[in-house]
Amino acid sequence: MMNLMPIEGGPVISLDGFPQRSTEERLEGLARELMTARAALRSTELRGDLCEAEAVERAKRALRAGTGEQRALRAACESVTVGEICEHIATLIQSIPQGAPPDGYSAALTADVGSLQPSRGAVEAACRRLRTTATFRPKIPEVLAAVREAGIMYKTALRALDELPGQIARAEHAHEQAEKPCR
Repeated sequence: MMNLMPIEGGPVISLDGFPQRSTEERLEGLARELMTARAALRSTELRGDLCEAEAVERAKRALRAGTGEQRALRAACESVTVGEICEHIATLIQSIPQGAPPDGYSAALTADVGSLQPSRGAVEAACRRLRTTATFRPKIPEVLAAVREAGIMYKTALRALDELPGQIARAEHAHEQAEKPCR
């Protein structure tokens, strides 16, 4: 499928007319893949089992992709500005057609999200998830929980970038040792 250039800042559109996944969506998918690969290797390591070759290969692919996007992952972990919070909250509120929110809802939500001192990626991912899954306007605790969860995801993905090389090396070493004939 061939991609076309965005027109006047709009989304990138494919020839079939559907928007491509946004950079933020791809980055979130990568963060989740890094977390999954790290957890799979760690779980096997803790049990003292040999890691399946496919799990090691998956971890290598995730590590290569993550290394290429390390700058973007770090940017997603940077502190969000008040303006960015306001923008994401406004988009979230407007995306769920329930009429005007109660007085003070937007201000309280923005203040409460800001008090978490979240990262850019956490606010963007949380608001995008709620926009695409919530049937009704989310309550403030739901938004805060989503922001916390997304923040943990990006921090864990960065930690996975640091830990995966060692985990992969240990898993490959364990395979080599298991393949050596006993004497």
